[in-house]
Amino acid sequence: RNSNRGTFSSTFAAFHAHRPLLPSELRHLHEHRYAVVPGWLTDAADIGALRADSLAVAAHGSLCGVGRSGARRVDEGIRRSRQCTIIRPPPSNSAGCVDTRACLVRAVHSLRAELQGAEQLRVGQPRSGRAALPHLAPHETELLYLNYPIGGHYRRHLDQPYGDAGWQRCGRAASDGGSLSGARTRRAVSFVIYLNKGWDAADGGALRLFPAHERLYGSQVSVGHVADVLPEGGTLVLMMSGDVEHAVAETVAERQAVVGWFRECGSGRVPDLDATSLRTLRMLGCEATSGSCRAMAAALD
Repeated sequence: RNSNRGTFSSTFAAFHAHRPLLPSELRHLHEHRYAVVPGWLTDAADIGALRADSLAVAAHGSLCGVGRSGARRVDEGIRRSRQCTIIRPPPSNSAGCVDTRACLVRAVHSLRAELQGAEQLRVGQPRSGRAALPHLAPHETELLYLNYPIGGHYRRHLDQPYGDAGWQRCGRAASDGGSLSGARTRRAVSFVIYLNKGWDAADGGALRLFPAHERLYGSQVSVGHVADVLPEGGTLVLMMSGDVEHAVAETVAERQAVVGWFRECGSGRVPDLDATSLRTLRMLGCEATSGSCRAMAAALD
């Protein structure tokens, strides 16, 4: 049983205190591929409960890595922070407040629905690099707490992998025979919700945003950015994951946030390297299929 369950639940029972996005903020997201939404969380108690929960579950987290899935590594010269996943999988229910996290998940799902229904994001302008918002898969959302210690930072990066247009294939790798379904997903919209009230510019930790579609991964260049966002509690930042590179300046105070990604799904099969798989057999002609079956039967005998 969660011994801390009752600690925050009365404070957080009515966690619906987030304001709707303004038409001007949605237009900015479409045109500039990012938007800063001050005061998205409107209740200081909600922000405090989230921050308390992020600290309570910190021991169940891990150091943040860099690199593509399957080849991630810890490199504190590039990134120094800790994370604790909420979706997927959740932290242990023995720490923090399950009710707090459940309310957060509902608020994030509400945000996804609001973006999906926004008229400002429905029409693409490919020539200007303003793609329409794709369908955001409701069950593919990533959500976690992100804690920066004193001295924490993250060099310039993009939230989508740079190869294969950001797509990540589901199922087996090609070297293991390929995915039977051919399904793939990629991050479409990144979001950050800051949890530190009264943050001072002298504390560092600003989120630096660079012009959409500009690619200077890992650069230490400090000119040409379009915004520096202080991590003030309650602020929401939205970014198109494949368009806006960003960085986190070194922190002089501990910094907590909720971060996440809404993902889109696609399909695109890769060659199946397993000659005995069902998909390979379906792709063969009848004669070849029967021959393969006879060969498999002989091998089993």
